[in-house]
Amino acid sequence: MPATLVRSLGVGSRSTKTDKRDARILSEVSCRIDLPSVHIPTEVSRRRKAMCGMRDRLIGARTQLINCVRGWLRGQTIRLRSGATHSFPARARASAPEVPLFVERLLLSIEELTTQIVDANKELTQLVKSDPLLTRLATCPGVGPVTAIRFVGAIDDVSRFSNAHQVQAYLGLAPGEKQSSNKQHRLGITKAGSPAVRMALTQAAWATRRCKTIEPMVCWSLEIEKRRGKFIAIIATARKLAGILFAMWRDGTTYKSGLSAAAQT
Repeated sequence: MPATLVRSLGVGSRSTKTDKRDARILSEVSCRIDLPSVHIPTEVSRRRKAMCGMRDRLIGARTQLINCVRGWLRGQTIRLRSGATHSFPARARASAPEVPLFVERLLLSIEELTTQIVDANKELTQLVKSDPLLTRLATCPGVGPVTAIRFVGAIDDVSRFSNAHQVQAYLGLAPGEKQSSNKQHRLGITKAGSPAVRMALTQAAWATRRCKTIEPMVCWSLEIEKRRGKFIAIIATARKLAGILFAMWRDGTTYKSGLSAAAQT
C-alpha cells in the first residue's frame, strides 16, 4: 500500500510501532475499506529509470564544475564569450591569459564528463530506435529519447489507467482543489508524481512551442496563454502531452496532428 497513507490509518500512533501492531492495524482497516495497492515496477522499468537518472547525475556534475570555473573567471574579471556547453573548456582556456593547474583539473573533468554524456545520449537514442513503443512515442512533437523513456518507465503498464486524466493525475500534472461548503478553489498542479517525468514533459512542451508553431496543440496553448499567462500554458501543454502519449501507447498509433488539440481519452 502507499506509504503516504500509513500515518492516516493509525500506523505508528502513540509513538508505538511494531511489525505485529502494524499488521493488525492494516488487517483491520482492510476489512472496512478497499486499500489501494502499490504498483511494483518491472525490471525493464527500473533499468530505464536508472539510465536516465545516471545521465542526469553526469549533467548535474558537469554543471557544478562549469559554475565553479565561471566563478573563478568572474573573480579574475574575465568575460567569457557565449557558446555551446561542450566548447566551454576551450573557451575558458582562450579567454584566460594563463590557466592555473587547479582550474585546468576542472576543465579536464568537464571534458571527460562531456564525453560520458555524449555516450549516454547515444545509448538512449539506440534504445529508442530498438524499441517500437519508444519509437512511436518519439513521433510526438517535442518528445525525444529522454522524455519517451522516462514516460514509459514511469507508467510501466498502460493497462493500469483507464483514461488520460488518470495518467495526468498520476504524474502530478492535474490541478488541485480546495472545497469547503459553497466555496471551491482550483489550485496549482498537485506535483504528486515523479518530478523527473514532469520536468521532461515540461521541457518537451517548451520545445514544441519553439519549433512547432503551427501545431494545433501549440495554437491551443497560445489561446490559454492569452487568458492565463505563458507558464500556465506550458504546464497545460505538458499535461496535454502526457494524455497524447498515453493515447498513442494505448491505441498503438503514431502521432496525429489533427487530434493533438482534442481530448485524449
